[in-house]
Amino acid sequence: MKEALCQAFCGDLKLTDVPVGFAVTTTFRKDDGDAVAFYIVRDKMRPGIFRVEDDGATIAYLEGAGVDFSTDTRTEAFEALLAAHEVEFDEDEMLLHTGPVTEQDIPRAAMRFLSFMLRINDFLLLTKDKVTSTFKEDAANRVIERMEGKAIVEQDKAVSPALSDTIPDMVIRGAGRPPVALFFGSSSQRVNDAIFLQMQSLYEVKEPVQVIALLERENVINQDLRRRAANRLAALPIYRGDETTSINRIEREALGSVLGTVH
Repeated sequence: MKEALCQAFCGDLKLTDVPVGFAVTTTFRKDDGDAVAFYIVRDKMRPGIFRVEDDGATIAYLEGAGVDFSTDTRTEAFEALLAAHEVEFDEDEMLLHTGPVTEQDIPRAAMRFLSFMLRINDFLLLTKDKVTSTFKEDAANRVIERMEGKAIVEQDKAVSPALSDTIPDMVIRGAGRPPVALFFGSSSQRVNDAIFLQMQSLYEVKEPVQVIALLERENVINQDLRRRAANRLAALPIYRGDETTSINRIEREALGSVLGTVH
């Protein structure tokens, strides 16, 4: 099991034996700086059957940070997220978990659960004390303008049906080139999403995808996350103060060499 999990997560995890099964710690970080982690729990009654679950503190943490799951909009969004990732929520124990899976299916279920754990933190971005940045709008307009007549640009759509767990801000499809999934990195969460999509495309789905996280500013993420992103993603350009060059970098990845082109 350990070898299969490590292959699925390209080595970026720590697997620890615990009485109930295994504790899995990833290198992804939540907004509070703690690692995203989960458990693989043995079924006491059925040998060879497991389920993936959190520590029971995820929802409590989000509610403590100001996320109100009682509103109709949030309830619908939460239920849709659960359904999309095949995760269940036990209100009595405040536990998020998958259904029963065999040992063979654990890597895929764990990847799907990790995607859920990353996505659920997006609710923090919707709290009333968050200020909407113009960064995404500015950068999106520049990318669309640059790619006009050169490539197809899709916004807020999956790269492919097999990679629908994580939705990039843009997908750029140039002729004869792998698609470029572009994330606007205005938070650690979106950079984590980008790393996850690149990891999933390489090690699980095995589809050629170039993932780019365009950082709003260098200090948007900490040094550790920036290093991991730089080593795993196709590019990690910085937007503010160098807007044209950062868009040039995206264009080169989407279209190939554009040396000699003046913008």
